[in-house]
Amino acid sequence: MSDTHKGVLVDPYTKTITNVQVGDFKDIQKHLQCSVFCSGGYDEGGDAIYVNDEGLFEETEFWYAPEIYPYPYAGRVLFLGIDAGGNSADSFLDAEDLEDIEAKFMSRDEVKVMGNLH
Repeated sequence: MSDTHKGVLVDPYTKTITNVQVGDFKDIQKHLQCSVFCSGGYDEGGDAIYVNDEGLFEETEFWYAPEIYPYPYAGRVLFLGIDAGGNSADSFLDAEDLEDIEAKFMSRDEVKVMGNLH
């Protein structure tokens, strides 16, 4: 069993989607650049989608992928697989898969215009 797993990081600050290696929860914090994270849902293959738990208060850049979630994600987004026991595993999707879906990077002001933030 590997100590790291393949994940996908969406970074609205650099407007990039990249494959990354993720070990423990400290790696999740490092990739998301936050101290507290939570699940922002699951993709079609069962990957957990991790986000900054305080992102709506702290982040200024967003990623909107309505095919995955109906509202924009605040800040960086990390896709990471989960096995049957709830442990981390390689992600189902990779960076190329996410680049092929309809999505866009947005500023906080653009999200406000959508009516999703106050």
